[in-house]
Amino acid sequence: MGHNINQPVSTMAIKTLQKGFTLIEMLIVVAIFAVVATVLLFNYSDFSTSVGVRNLAQEIGLSVRKAQSYATSVRTINGTSGVLSNTYPAFGIAFSVDAGAAQKYGPTKNNFDLFADVSPSDDRITNNMYDNNGVCGAPGQGQECVEDFGINTSNSIVSLCSDVPIANSCMTPETGGSATVVFHRPSPDAVICVSTIDCALRRASYLKITVRSPKGLERVVTVWNTGQISVN
Repeated sequence: MGHNINQPVSTMAIKTLQKGFTLIEMLIVVAIFAVVATVLLFNYSDFSTSVGVRNLAQEIGLSVRKAQSYATSVRTINGTSGVLSNTYPAFGIAFSVDAGAAQKYGPTKNNFDLFADVSPSDDRITNNMYDNNGVCGAPGQGQECVEDFGINTSNSIVSLCSDVPIANSCMTPETGGSATVVFHRPSPDAVICVSTIDCALRRASYLKITVRSPKGLERVVTVWNTGQISVN
């Protein structure tokens, strides 16, 4: 028998046909999605900032290790500026908390430099300091820059702390100052010098380099005179 089209539709069938989302339900779902998206976006911003500061600290630690490796592996430099081509210089990293530098490729709070501590060919004595005349990549006497590391984010170096007798034992952008970490072959030990103190008179046993994001997130790289490097 065929179905009678005039037969009344059951109450259950009507309820089935009426199922769906109301406007209020839709608004609630949209609001929930908006809240979740806002929370995720906020957390992603903090996460991205944290990763940036961590990467900068790790890059600083690796650059110090690179200088140590260059020195202990007896890396030579090309003969320039009156330096013998078979000269085996010390290698180091120069740091600063200054806003600007007197010469191009000078360290600031926004960049640091790997350098060859080149001695004159006659005495082979180095000064454990970074001598730079605005040239990088062709190390020699007076132009010791090997590689410049620019900080291409809004993060920066905010303090250089050690155990040398200066105010609060820390240099900040407000006080200014610089420091070098130098390695001499064949020893893996570091010679740590602070610009305000004659390195021949007093060497630091450690240097703490603190980097910070605009949001205040910080990481600290500590270099010890034993050659140990830690990133916290």
